[in-house]
Amino acid sequence: LWSPQIEHKFDWGWKKVHTYRPYFEEVRSMPQTESSKKVKKSKGNEEPVTDTAVLKVLTYLAPRNTEVLQVLAALQLSSSTNSISYNELKDGCLRKMLTGADQNLKNIIKELSDHKMIGQGRDAEGIKQVFVPPAIPLQDIINFKGGITQRR
Repeated sequence: LWSPQIEHKFDWGWKKVHTYRPYFEEVRSMPQTESSKKVKKSKGNEEPVTDTAVLKVLTYLAPRNTEVLQVLAALQLSSSTNSISYNELKDGCLRKMLTGADQNLKNIIKELSDHKMIGQGRDAEGIKQVFVPPAIPLQDIINFKGGITQRR
């Protein structure tokens, strides 16, 4: 595209700005399966999630996804039930200006589900519910600050 003489006339500044982060630590703590497309819902025979595995996953997630998870954990902690309605989570994210469109929140929830950080279901009335699984400590999620947890 550029001849060496013309390219030399410009003052180029080259920086690597890729967003490829290794996710070895995250995958290491997950149960091994044959194929993610062939996996069916298990009946409780999964390996338990450890605190360090959760913190590693939080470290590698996009900041917006981590903030949505923190909103969910805070709502779940303040709620008397173990799950939060999707609309309640959407309102909480709108208040904190994390997501503007419904599709953005759905994409974030899908990614968090893929990482096994949240679960989804429907209640008796058919309302979509989201929740942080009981094995994951809610307080650790809420206190997470970009790679470092703030213990009290």
